[in-house]
Amino acid sequence: MTIDIPTLVAEAGGEVVGKVRLQKVMYLLDQLGLDSGFDYEYHHFGPYSSELAEKVEDNVIFGQLEAQERRRQSDGVPYIAFRVRSLGDGDPIDRHLPLDKIRQYLGEMQRRSATVLELAATIHWLAEVEGVSDWQRELVRRKGAKTAAGRDQKAVELLRDLGLPPATPVVAYDAGVRA
Repeated sequence: MTIDIPTLVAEAGGEVVGKVRLQKVMYLLDQLGLDSGFDYEYHHFGPYSSELAEKVEDNVIFGQLEAQERRRQSDGVPYIAFRVRSLGDGDPIDRHLPLDKIRQYLGEMQRRSATVLELAATIHWLAEVEGVSDWQRELVRRKGAKTAAGRDQKAVELLRDLGLPPATPVVAYDAGVRA
């Protein structure tokens, strides 16, 4: 059985904004010991669980989560915000990780942008799952412009704050060109 997603959303302040954010939060929490019961593959936005996506959809259909479509003010791109309506029937979220730690980790992740979460999850995936030794170069190859403006360094800082590998400094490159 998998963990109760509405409870996780409740512990994240009652709302998780964006499908990508929810996927990356769950992936990173699993790397910290949550043991959600979901399996991950690599997709366009980094580690992704189709089982998690299906479970979230079930939670919406059965009224435990509300999925509210919103649009970014800057360009009108739609996104989904998930809000808790009632608790679900999944396993307790704290069966493998203490609730205070889960809250601490959620707080760290909620303070970061979805792009930084995506990059952090991808860095971890590249280094730890795929075993890519030059994960910095591969990150730029896969994520391109998303790594600009210091977001790659912010992703590494998030991994360091969470205590996840490979929390090592990102090498600075000149003029945005990655060697």
